[in-house]
Amino acid sequence: MADSAKKILKAPLGLWKKIKIKIFILINYFQAIVEYLIGPDGQRSSPSRRLMPIGKPAETGSTPARIALFIAYSSRLTHSNRAYLEALNRAGFAVVYVNNAPTDPAAVPAIGQLTWRAFDRRNIGRDFGGFKDGVLLLLQEGHLRHCQLLCIANDSMQFIPGRNADALVSSLARFEASDRVALFSHISHQIQTHYQSYFQVLKPEVFLSKPFINFWTSYRPLSHRGHCIYNGEIALSQQVYRRFNAIETLYTSDKLLEALEQSCDRQGGVPAEEILRLMPSPARTSQRRKIGYSLNQLMLKSDKHERLSRVELYSIPDLIENGNPSHIAAFLYPYYLCCPFVKHDLGTAGSYTMAQAISLFREALVRSLGVEQEEAIRSLTDEFRDLIYARGVPLSYDNRLREAALKGITGAFVYPSTYE
Repeated sequence: MADSAKKILKAPLGLWKKIKIKIFILINYFQAIVEYLIGPDGQRSSPSRRLMPIGKPAETGSTPARIALFIAYSSRLTHSNRAYLEALNRAGFAVVYVNNAPTDPAAVPAIGQLTWRAFDRRNIGRDFGGFKDGVLLLLQEGHLRHCQLLCIANDSMQFIPGRNADALVSSLARFEASDRVALFSHISHQIQTHYQSYFQVLKPEVFLSKPFINFWTSYRPLSHRGHCIYNGEIALSQQVYRRFNAIETLYTSDKLLEALEQSCDRQGGVPAEEILRLMPSPARTSQRRKIGYSLNQLMLKSDKHERLSRVELYSIPDLIENGNPSHIAAFLYPYYLCCPFVKHDLGTAGSYTMAQAISLFREALVRSLGVEQEEAIRSLTDEFRDLIYARGVPLSYDNRLREAALKGITGAFVYPSTYE
């Protein structure tokens, strides 16, 4: 009886929290609209007014053949961003660095050495606002019409230098020589099939197309997470990128499956424990009794310390394709596909414990850099640890519902069931 009473009392409390979060999201949306309509940095402003040059004067002359628009949100040049910019430089990109946070003057010289142009930006519209201002500035100055490759990226992913970064640079060279017109890091099938906006490289067929220019000209940079996802990332894919067929995605479930099958042939099967330890914890899914066939198959094999056969490997893409790949495959892609990107919000999303995420990230660094790069591994791991702990876990926001709403933290991670 006591347990039943607790459940009855707990259900309305959980429902009330969900209602409050929805209310906060709605309030934030109206605030974002007001900020855009009447604020000094909204529709009354322009990219040239929001972008404030920092460091050395802008170079004049010819347009670089490859331009990377990099949106940052950090007062300093982080170890991750430095490694990211260095990789872009090695790939031949002249970097336009746009910081949505005020840059510490002490960081300006180092940023200047790695970039073609650098700006602090009045932050309205988050990273998609930065994308808009950067694209339109390049268009207005004529650079967009004369470059051959345009990279658009942000620093929401922690970067892994070394072998993984080298693999990315090689992929960019192959893409440029191919007949493909667009390259993306990740694709997601949640809500609608769309290319995730962390990293994208476009050829003139795309970035000079009328749909692309019209999208960025008309896009309203609202400082609202949902708006950036639905009216930004998803709408950009639906209105522009999905019009083109010759598109490549670097890190996908089928490429992962191919890598696992090759490993399976060499080893006589892939250890289920090895796969499951790289994936989000199934504990919450199990607790809610929502374990589907694919996850159950992995768990049973792991419990028995058995290897996955080629047929049983299909359970892995089943989980990835029906969830968020940048979380479910957060470490599978770096380990098996040399992906250099790992999301910052693995802890706050509840997909990984903080300890698991930090441990796996350090292991990925060791695999990519080699054990002899001890100092680099330590500094990058410490930086990732600081980010993870500063953001916390879903429980950290249990009594901070407004902040949870703004950050999109509505509950801990649960594995999806196929087509549910």
